[in-house]
Amino acid sequence: MTDATAPIPYNDRLFLHLVRNAGALSKADLTRASGLSAQSGTVIVNRLVDQGLLQAGTAVRGRVGQPSTPFTLNPDGATSIGVKVGRRSLEVVGMGFDYRILERVTHRYAYPQLTDLRGVINGTITTVLDRLSTTQRTRLTGIGLALPDQLADWEDTIGAPRGAMADWGTADLRTELQARFALPVTALNDAAAACLAELETGNPDGYENLVYIYVGTFIGGGIALGGRLFAGGGQAGAIGSMLAGAAQQLIDTASLHQLEAQITAAGLSPQVLYDAAALNAATQAVLDDWLAQAAVTIATACVNAHALLHPQAIVIDTSLSEPLRAQLVTAVQTATQQLDTRGLAQIIIAQGTAGVAARAKGSGIAPFQAHFAVDAPANRR
Repeated sequence: MTDATAPIPYNDRLFLHLVRNAGALSKADLTRASGLSAQSGTVIVNRLVDQGLLQAGTAVRGRVGQPSTPFTLNPDGATSIGVKVGRRSLEVVGMGFDYRILERVTHRYAYPQLTDLRGVINGTITTVLDRLSTTQRTRLTGIGLALPDQLADWEDTIGAPRGAMADWGTADLRTELQARFALPVTALNDAAAACLAELETGNPDGYENLVYIYVGTFIGGGIALGGRLFAGGGQAGAIGSMLAGAAQQLIDTASLHQLEAQITAAGLSPQVLYDAAALNAATQAVLDDWLAQAAVTIATACVNAHALLHPQAIVIDTSLSEPLRAQLVTAVQTATQQLDTRGLAQIIIAQGTAGVAARAKGSGIAPFQAHFAVDAPANRR
């Protein structure tokens, strides 16, 4: 075992990338895929096994030659902490090298007040760390922080008291966490984190170029190009800020906080939106009214995104329950078919798979991407 935060040579990261994508590869497979010599490939594989990042499986005997030993990622070879700060909830996860959530702690609140949340975040990270095994704690690669952009600007929309969220305008939570826990911190937008989770742990059709839309308390999104999350100047994929007509942003026409408010106003419980049980007739009627508007504005964003990027697919996910996610995607697909798409290729609108855990899962994946990805700039030698 070595320092889990130490730089990783390029070819080592390449081998880990190849194994992660394939699931299991032999030394011969890795040599062929990388273009390196057999000797170099053997040295790299042996080093990664010694470091605990790869593990050998059971040898498979073929018809001729020596048995072939498959190598897989060691789930405990590296670990991370993911922190998702949302507009309604905080989630902290401990994640294994196989992107499996080891521990997860959630806190809910009416709105994110920084003075209150600082202690909760630090305490929850400590709780998750304490629940990890000794080996898992020694293999910590870093912390991922998924946070909505410009939180201070959304007080009125979220219903927070005037000035209650102003501290976010000057806060640097990334630097605070890095100093407190002495670990590298990778920060990204919360909806972009959800996109990363879909790209790495969902995406059953293997799309490498996609636009991702996440319908949460506020709607947001992300972009993937060439199988990698695309940040552009830092805020690429800001779906919520796209105009949806009549100078309104999508965030004001297709976010779940509006649906929750409508259900509450009808004397019903918003919690049923996140449970697997079927809705009663009254709640379904409110949902249908919300979908009638939201689906059209999301469909408009889909057409515009397709016209600009021509992605392989537009993937829609949400924190709603799985049955309601299916209703949302179907409604957007239907609305898209009713829009003017002349001059455009077929628009594929697919259903996401990560659901409510997407943003927290993406925050846990982010440190691995920063440290082990083939194109991770900080590790390039």
